[in-house]
Amino acid sequence: MLPAIAPGDWLLVDPTITRWPRRGAIVLFREPDGEGLSIKRLVGGPGDVVPFAEGFLHLADDEAWLLADASAADAAAAGFGAPIDSRRFGPVTVDGLVGRIWFRYGPPGRPIGRVGRSAGAPDAEAKTGAAAVTGAAGAAPGGRPADAVAPGGPADGPVADDA
Repeated sequence: MLPAIAPGDWLLVDPTITRWPRRGAIVLFREPDGEGLSIKRLVGGPGDVVPFAEGFLHLADDEAWLLADASAADAAAAGFGAPIDSRRFGPVTVDGLVGRIWFRYGPPGRPIGRVGRSAGAPDAEAKTGAAAVTGAAGAAPGGRPADAVAPGGPADGPVADDA
């Protein structure tokens, strides 16, 4: 989750949530294709439509689309390899949700405070774009999203970028 969360960060997690938080929140969840825990940003919630492969994927009432903040190039440069997120394992059901990450309290030298939109991290509205869902190939020139996640369905159209 670079740059929002770095390895070794001390995080507070709210385990009391029972449904997906709002778009842009960072969540801790059980990976659908394994037993590991993972941290990703929620970019599409229940009922949203996300671009996937050659079409669109309608998320069910208990599903969310979760993506890493770092691009494949940034993650590889940091020594992590390509991000593993919903582009690889698909939507995540609410049964896999462990909690919402909301506060960093250490280690010394790292900023302390709310985790979410931070300097260097893409803002939540920008993360709803197809560039975030389909990778850099889906981005328009300048790194702007080519399409966006549509709440409700394709008839609603793309979500405007408020940035």
